Amino acid sequence: MSNKMTPNVRFEGFTDAWEQRKLKEIVQINPKTNIPNSFEYVDLDSVKGTHLRKYRLETKAGAPSRAQRLAKKGDIFYQMVRPYQKNNYLFQDKTGDNFVFSTGYAQLRPSISSTFLLSVLQQQSFVNHVMAISTGTSYPAVNASDLARLHILVPTSVGEMELIGTVISHCDDIIAHHQRH
Repeated sequence: MSNKMTPNVRFEGFTDAWEQRKLKEIVQINPKTNIPNSFEYVDLDSVKGTHLRKYRLETKAGAPSRAQRLAKKGDIFYQMVRPYQKNNYLFQDKTGDNFVFSTGYAQLRPSISSTFLLSVLQQQSFVNHVMAISTGTSYPAVNASDLARLHILVPTSVGEMELIGTVISHCDDIIAHHQRH
């Protein structure tokens, strides 16, 4: 990135400057919700990379106390413990409103393109910033309020933002497919 806040490489047809924004300006963090009586529970071991590998059926009465984050399509779940693992998930391909994630994730509900935001959160430069504000050595962790204060660069063009997110998401899917086969 140059000082003029635009990337060095751009998709053809996009020339608008990007803007620096605090994460808390573009996402709602850990929105309050009511947990259903029965749900699919996603813990920290359930996500590998950007893919949901497993989940289990739980009841409200028998669930772990960390089962608190009710997913909505477009939410990003950011792993707050050992963020260097980049095990972050964009909830978009599951049906139903009964997926509940652990409080080990920060639930981010973006007002911008979810696919674009996930691509930014997965960048090593962002992870380096997160690690710089994390506490602990064996299990470094970041809290949601510190995460909310981090800055990212965002295109002012919604079209550019969506195109970037779509291309990176597609590449990630291709990589995951080849790793499975």
